[in-house]
Amino acid sequence: MSGAASDRPATSGLAPSAGAPAEAVYWLTSGKELAIGRAPDNDVCIPDQSVSQHHARVSVTAEGAIFIEDLGSTNGTYVNGEKITRQMLRDGDKVLIRPHYALKFCYQANPAPETADSHHKADDTRDALTGLYARHYLLMRMDEDFFRAKTQNENLALLMFDVDHFGKIAETHGPAVGEMVLREVAKVVGSVLGREDVFARYENRTFGVLLRNRADAAAAVLAQRIRRSVKYHPFLHNGERIHITVSLGIGFLARNRKSPMDFLSEALSNLAKARHAGRDTINGSKSLRDIVRQIADKNVA
Repeated sequence: MSGAASDRPATSGLAPSAGAPAEAVYWLTSGKELAIGRAPDNDVCIPDQSVSQHHARVSVTAEGAIFIEDLGSTNGTYVNGEKITRQMLRDGDKVLIRPHYALKFCYQANPAPETADSHHKADDTRDALTGLYARHYLLMRMDEDFFRAKTQNENLALLMFDVDHFGKIAETHGPAVGEMVLREVAKVVGSVLGREDVFARYENRTFGVLLRNRADAAAAVLAQRIRRSVKYHPFLHNGERIHITVSLGIGFLARNRKSPMDFLSEALSNLAKARHAGRDTINGSKSLRDIVRQIADKNVA
């Protein structure tokens, strides 16, 4: 969705699956709210049963900041692929009114309109196989959170993990089973993560989790939970259990980290060390390894 403060015109590209105009123009001014929903009294009326009667609203603060708020809708409101309750909008943000209606927020008077396939573009942040965030979304969030954590002196950790011996699994049981394993790993790991954690498929058998406000000890405990949850989960094919483990590498925000790529490189380097150590292993800073050793014999899963 799109909007602008200070009485500037804003273009909202509305791209439903059917039955609504492809483009509409709205004005956002300080003190005014833009209501979105199925009911006729909304400013943006979307006549679709999948949209709640009063789904979401956009408001402009006295300072000119623009916020979107979900109004307890059934199918949710998403900004750049992430479900929100209330969030400030920035130029270029994509809003998805679940499941089919995409809008674009901008401060330009005449941005490029959304096409009829906008709801598909909004889902480009997702990996088709696992339903997790895609690699480019993880990298985008990593950039944003890296600089915010640096300026606000917050904890930030990046956990990267591989499915061990994945090539052999796919070769032995077939590519369909390999895909099943990846989907199941995504489900198992997702069940132990927090709502603020950004979980993505990085590439093929490799996944990443961006952990906000997690210190060394908390990240170590979570890594151990992930390792054990996967190791003891029953991955079944034709009634036969397939033994699956993961190797994990963790990077932490530090003063000497000058860019998000330094942050990523540390996590990937520690992942490589975990693989070389024999797999089913966690690797990171010395302090993290000490913590992992202390909890190694405890059932933290």
